[in-house]
Amino acid sequence: MDRLFYEATDLDRDAQLRTRENWRELLLAEKNVKILICHGGDPLFAWPEDMNEHELVVVGSPALPHLDLEIERANWIYIGRQGGEAVIAIDIEPVISDRDDAIRRLGGGFGDMRSRMAALSEDEAALAAQARAIFNWHHKHRFCGVCGHPNHVMEAGYRLQCSNPVCGTPHFPRTDPAVIMLIHHNDHVLLARSPQFLPGTVSVLAGFVEPGETLEQAVAREVFEEVGIRVKRARYIASQPWPFPGSLMLGFVAEAETTDIVIDEKEIEFAMWVHRDDVAGLPEKGINLPRPISIARYLLENWREGRI
Repeated sequence: MDRLFYEATDLDRDAQLRTRENWRELLLAEKNVKILICHGGDPLFAWPEDMNEHELVVVGSPALPHLDLEIERANWIYIGRQGGEAVIAIDIEPVISDRDDAIRRLGGGFGDMRSRMAALSEDEAALAAQARAIFNWHHKHRFCGVCGHPNHVMEAGYRLQCSNPVCGTPHFPRTDPAVIMLIHHNDHVLLARSPQFLPGTVSVLAGFVEPGETLEQAVAREVFEEVGIRVKRARYIASQPWPFPGSLMLGFVAEAETTDIVIDEKEIEFAMWVHRDDVAGLPEKGINLPRPISIARYLLENWREGRI
């Protein structure tokens, strides 16, 4: 089975260097450091969104003094080393809150990350996705959840520390586990449409894991809640980081014990059973499959080909 999109396979996260207070100075002194520029977690592309070009902007440390912004006030994180080269990400939103102003100063564009990321290489997308997840966590946890004081960014972005000396609570990145499951029965697969999907798109079912719940229990609960079907033999296949905003998608396949569909109309617009041989032809009928970069498509294609 192929590598999943957003999966960083050649990344040394270099946790030891993160703990050095002077990590930024050490890395900027290196010859081949790579720097991603982001705004609100979204990476900078070399071309505006309406030009349909999707080249990621990566600069070296000598370029930083020439940027038209106070780069020291930006939010910095250290992603790690890819192929031996250090990768830093800088979010300039604290310096320039207006994204249009940032584009005027820097050129290029940020645009919609979901659509633009799919055109990147797997390695570039993995780095940008990691940066987006960390920056999103920073944005949502600017204040301590225990006492309400501001948090300080520590350990190259991977720890937030409460500024209140009486509290001093450390906070670490949050990853929300979600199950995504392909349900099958007698060479048929269950596909459904959620109102949040792109127009005309169907996919497999998914949902977040609740506290005190195993992954297998989450699979069974979500399927029954959304389409009224009981399942058995849930089997783990693979996982995918999903930076929208910071989830880990845990992929399963499971067999249906019942086949009558009773949808939850708040969650699902419609659901249907599709024969294995008919899946590939759905787009010809105006029904779109999940995007190729998604674990949903990964599960569907591997099931259709009999690999899982």
